[in-house]
Amino acid sequence: MADEILVKTSCLEAGIIEFDKTPTYIKETIAYSVSAVYAQAESKNIRITSEEYEDQKLVHNRKWTAEAISNILENAIKYSPTLSEIKIQVIPMELYTKIQILDQGIGIACEEFNQIFKRFYRSKQVEQKEGTGLGLYLSQLILSKESGYITVDSKKGEGSCFSIFLENA
Repeated sequence: MADEILVKTSCLEAGIIEFDKTPTYIKETIAYSVSAVYAQAESKNIRITSEEYEDQKLVHNRKWTAEAISNILENAIKYSPTLSEIKIQVIPMELYTKIQILDQGIGIACEEFNQIFKRFYRSKQVEQKEGTGLGLYLSQLILSKESGYITVDSKKGEGSCFSIFLENA
């Protein structure tokens, strides 16, 4: 898995892999992302829920955006306690639609907010956990190639909220 992420990251950076972005409904993309991590969540008794929302046509590539969302969900599962919940919210805005992923995990110190999206960055508090430090970097790279972006809001010990912004079609 780590090798696969490294190869994808390197190929996207070098322009070896390019992909089209088209106006596509987001519900199926999110469903695909959740199904990719469902077994991991189930093994920790973590529920992934989504608030009811109207399907939106957003400019993205279903396969690659699902990969970006799955990476964020994988981290949420990895760093959240058993029997917790991960919530997904889709919030339409004027130019973009915001997809929020909220977890009840260990949280991130505010001084690390810019660091976590850097290649190979691993927080001192998670060094003992399995990982490469590429998941969030790859998500950010994918979203930037779709003219989207990602932000984080978190408090150490209180969970995290990752917000993905994709252009409305």
